[in-house]
Amino acid sequence: MPIRSRSPLAAAAVLIAIAAAGCSSASNQPQVAALPASAASSGSPSTSASAGAPSSSRPRERLDESTSQTEALYAPWNQCLTAHGAGKGGKPTQAIETSAQATCAYLKPLPPWQYDPANPQAMGFVQQVVACLHQHGVQYAQVQNPPGQGRIEIALGGPQNDQTSISKGLQLTPTCDQQVLRENGSSSTSP
Repeated sequence: MPIRSRSPLAAAAVLIAIAAAGCSSASNQPQVAALPASAASSGSPSTSASAGAPSSSRPRERLDESTSQTEALYAPWNQCLTAHGAGKGGKPTQAIETSAQATCAYLKPLPPWQYDPANPQAMGFVQQVVACLHQHGVQYAQVQNPPGQGRIEIALGGPQNDQTSISKGLQLTPTCDQQVLRENGSSSTSP
């Protein structure tokens, strides 16, 4: 279950919206919490996309954004989804959801460059973040690269949804993101 926010309260709100939108697709796989690489605290060095990154008019998340900055980044996309019938107000059909997602795709923020599959170094970056989480005692954390999601994620909790791993992972991921950034210098930042 992807979480696209930095604070537990905002993550819960985003998670509810995502769950509502994704209720129509069932899966036999165990559900685990997934943390996108964008979970970080503010005050870190800027890691936004620059001139050498893949060009796009879509906004891009950054590892150093605050919760309010992330919410502001996602606001136009969420408003567009709502305007096209896929918002919080009801339970859209799969056809309406698919149509709204396609119509509003140009507003959906890209993941941080460090978690973007278009970055050839992203998988290595996320693997290092997972190793950092393991070093800090997060038992169930693994790299997850779901096809079609457009981002590499960190799955927390394992098949049993271990709450200790989820809460500790959510808390420590921003620290590990920044640690790996420091250790790698600019190798994982946008070109």
